[in-house]
Amino acid sequence: MKRNLSFAGKMGKRKDPIHLIFRKIKSNIFFFGLVLLFSFSFCATGISQQNETIQRPIIKPDSLSKEESTQIKVDTSKSDFIRQIQAIGAGEFARGLDKFESRKIYLRQHELISNLKSENFKLKGMLNKGVGQQQIREKLNEFQQLLPVVLEGISTNAIELQTDRNVAVSAAIFREMLDELMEEKTRVDLFASSFRHSLYRIDSIYAEKDLYLFPPDSLQTRQYAFLLVELNKELQPVEDSVKTFSSKLDSLQTSINALVFELNNHLESLEQLRKNLNGTNFEHEIPTDPNHPFFSRSLSEAISFSFLKEKYALTFYLKLREGRMFVLLLLVLVAWIFLANLKKRTENLHEIDDHDDSKVVLKSPFLSAIVIVLGFFQFFFINPPFIFYWLIWLIASIALTMIFIGYLNRFWMTFWIFTVLVFLISGGTNMLLLPTATERYLILGLSLFGILFLIFTILKNQTNQLKEKKILYFIYLMGLFEFISLMLNVTGRFNLAKSFLLAGYIGIVIGILLLWTVRLVNQGLSIATKIYHNQERELFFINFEKLGNKAPGIFYTFLIVGWGILVGKNFYRFTQISESITEFLTADRTIGSYQFTINGLFVFLIILFVSVLISRLLSLFSAEPEAINSAEQRKRVSFGSWLLLVQIFVISLGLFLAFAASGIPLDKITIILGALSVGIGLGLQGLVNNLVSGLIIAFENTVKVGDLIEVEGKPGIMKSIGFRSSVVNMFEGSTAVIPNGELISKQMINWTTGKGRKLSLVVGVAYGTDLEFAVSLLKEVIAGDLRIRSAPVPRVVPLEFSESSIVLEITFWLVNYMDYPFVKGEIISKVDLTFKANGIRIPFPQRDLYLKTVPEELNAGPSQNDAQNENQG
Repeated sequence: MKRNLSFAGKMGKRKDPIHLIFRKIKSNIFFFGLVLLFSFSFCATGISQQNETIQRPIIKPDSLSKEESTQIKVDTSKSDFIRQIQAIGAGEFARGLDKFESRKIYLRQHELISNLKSENFKLKGMLNKGVGQQQIREKLNEFQQLLPVVLEGISTNAIELQTDRNVAVSAAIFREMLDELMEEKTRVDLFASSFRHSLYRIDSIYAEKDLYLFPPDSLQTRQYAFLLVELNKELQPVEDSVKTFSSKLDSLQTSINALVFELNNHLESLEQLRKNLNGTNFEHEIPTDPNHPFFSRSLSEAISFSFLKEKYALTFYLKLREGRMFVLLLLVLVAWIFLANLKKRTENLHEIDDHDDSKVVLKSPFLSAIVIVLGFFQFFFINPPFIFYWLIWLIASIALTMIFIGYLNRFWMTFWIFTVLVFLISGGTNMLLLPTATERYLILGLSLFGILFLIFTILKNQTNQLKEKKILYFIYLMGLFEFISLMLNVTGRFNLAKSFLLAGYIGIVIGILLLWTVRLVNQGLSIATKIYHNQERELFFINFEKLGNKAPGIFYTFLIVGWGILVGKNFYRFTQISESITEFLTADRTIGSYQFTINGLFVFLIILFVSVLISRLLSLFSAEPEAINSAEQRKRVSFGSWLLLVQIFVISLGLFLAFAASGIPLDKITIILGALSVGIGLGLQGLVNNLVSGLIIAFENTVKVGDLIEVEGKPGIMKSIGFRSSVVNMFEGSTAVIPNGELISKQMINWTTGKGRKLSLVVGVAYGTDLEFAVSLLKEVIAGDLRIRSAPVPRVVPLEFSESSIVLEITFWLVNYMDYPFVKGEIISKVDLTFKANGIRIPFPQRDLYLKTVPEELNAGPSQNDAQNENQG
């Protein structure tokens, strides 16, 4: 209103009629347009009158001055009018622009306030949730108190006898502490980053100029001021809490980083100490001073000290591997259920024999499951402490011992029990971290016992009764290692003698466990293949005919390599070699502008191999198809019908992950593939055609696994649809491999998707037969067979008159395609019996021959005439 008044003041105090009209219509654009239109029309009329005045041929001299005076007055009034209109328009434009800017600022302010409330809500949630500072502080304090305990018994003094095991266990504890602390550090860093970014966004909103602009209207200014006051009340408690929380968070991060740095320093020191220690392990290590702690320290003191450290090592490791332990227990449960169902089915078939060596796996399904799962899954635990491996081998050895009861003869059962007991004692000796003279004599006795045990086994000559002949290699290797340990111990090489002692005993125990793992797997597969011919829920829908009756050969290679790794971990040299190999694999290589690592290439190949292996394993869950004879059965889609799509998805995903994990740049691969696309398109045109055809078949469902099809007149059952070709089991017994492209391009008949197999028979009856009676008899024959569909309705109709009979046609549809030859033969037999019983004759084609005697003169005439003609010629 004020702006309107000021605007009117500028225009003057004249009560111009147009100005009064404009004030009445205010900002009504429609009427304002009418005024402008009227004004322009007025101007146009004046101009036209002027033109008419100019065009007059006669102008009086006395009227010229009057006309010019009038014209000047008109032009002056028009100019004033236009100026007024322009001024009014400019004022309204300024007013509209001012209003638009005010509205834009209003919307921007409310947007900023909304964002501010949203960020404040997020920040409040983060403050309420926290990061668990109290728990992390307690863990940091626990780790700080644990540091001197872990470092106890480790000295850089050359006089003190250090054990490699003590240094290794201490380094393992520090490494597990560091892993656990790094998890907490990552979580805290992510929380702190999110927290600080939220504060940054709030500060950026506070820095917006539009937030502090007030509207010119006093009422709107007051409302906006109240809004800011309420917003400040909402934000102030969070701002007060942020200051304290931020300082605590900074302090927590500093403490974590300091402890991480300290643990890394300890690890580097221990690694260097272990390297120096093993660099002199061929030197004499046993002290010569009789007052040395090596001779005065008791065995109980060493046991209590070692127990504490080993407990920490095991606890930290299990805490970080809870997920894998759960998977381990789950696999044991699954294997137990599988073997229990296998045993139950075998008992139902009365095929269980306690003296059958091929069914030892079924003696105790639970114990067999433990041996099998632990035998394979132990390799999925990376760098565990020795006590963890020792517990796994202890559990597996006890389970295998209980399986051996009643299976092995007395000699080999005694051999196994003594081997396990000595292994347990040697493992316990290996976990002693403080060296004592008693431990040295114990190592000496155990190594001597191993040598004597080997000699005794050879002299007994019981190898012909050994169930697994390959065990002999581990027995001989055990004797060799124990002999080396004995010699090293006698010459004062304490650490190396201890390593060879353990390597000998765990080598034979692990070797026997791994051999029996494969043996039990082979027995389970062999039994399942013989008993189960169809996929069942109890066996997790595995197709054992595809799986085979023994483990693949790659598992033997895998177990041999695994055995070497498990035994080699007892020697520091093996660790150095593995680290050198790791360094070689992870070193950066450069070819031109492309940088890569050999490890990346191995990762690429391994992921591809695993993806192909998974796609192959998926085929184990596809059944050997049985014929599908109806559309209802076909609706229940089997996994085999989608196997091709699933395999393509798995391999494609594996290829993508392989490129991503190996670090190979996708842009360069795209360029290479683009260059090779032409050659691939020409050279592999047929392969691509078959692959695309397989996808079309899978998506369009023209044929599924198990469908009854006919190709080139030969019926069969679709067995599988692969990448390049499909496999069809022909009824004649052969297996046809048909390219997918030919299944689409050539004519293929799918009997499963139709109504069934149509069967037409013709039978002739003699002329004079009551056709209605014959037709009714034929319908009775058809009606009694359940293998014939009721819809479409079977029909019997006279077809035609033949030479010797009236032909009747019988037409009906079969439920099952496979019943075609049997139903046809039985219908023919029933028709013949029914017609005979009712006196209806089935004629057969016949002709009557009438023989006439030819007179002799007629018979001799032609020959005589021919003779006369020849003489004349």
